[in-house]
Amino acid sequence: MSHETYREWLELELDGALDERGRAALDAHAAGCPTCAAERGSLARLGRELAGARVEVRADFRAAVMAALPAAGWEARSRRAWLLPAAMVALLGGAAAILLGVGAARLEPGAAAAGAAVAVVELFAAALEAGAGLLGASWRGVGLGIASLVADSPLAWGVLAFGVLCLNLLFFRLLRRRRVAADPATARRPPV
Repeated sequence: MSHETYREWLELELDGALDERGRAALDAHAAGCPTCAAERGSLARLGRELAGARVEVRADFRAAVMAALPAAGWEARSRRAWLLPAAMVALLGGAAAILLGVGAARLEPGAAAAGAAVAVVELFAAALEAGAGLLGASWRGVGLGIASLVADSPLAWGVLAFGVLCLNLLFFRLLRRRRVAADPATARRPPV
């Protein structure tokens, strides 16, 4: 092993992350290398000094800090903060009720709700028909554009086929990466 590996192991030993086998190999190396032995002693002294200078955190420290922070704008602490939004909702609801009442008074009783429902259904049907027509025209336009691009050129066909193959490989790779990352059994663990 390289000397740098042993120096990294010295830092792992200071952090308490070196296993017994690594510690034994480090002991054997430090017995024959005065530089590593001196650095190991310095790091051990540093670890003791850091442990002695450690400040204990109060148990309620997190709660005290969170209580000292000002409330966020969306986090109202009083009911008075909700008075204006509630008043606006009531005002808009009243206006809608008045408008529907005026509209219903002009029509026969019971016909207002049925007429509104029919109008909404017709609106959705018209939107669906327009969307289908737009989609069909767009698809035909794409087909005509590709047909004119690759009309009589074998090179253009080859470039198109290569592009489709690369796009399929990209989609497969993206899908495969998500499946692997979602499986916790095969996920890589970070180094210790």
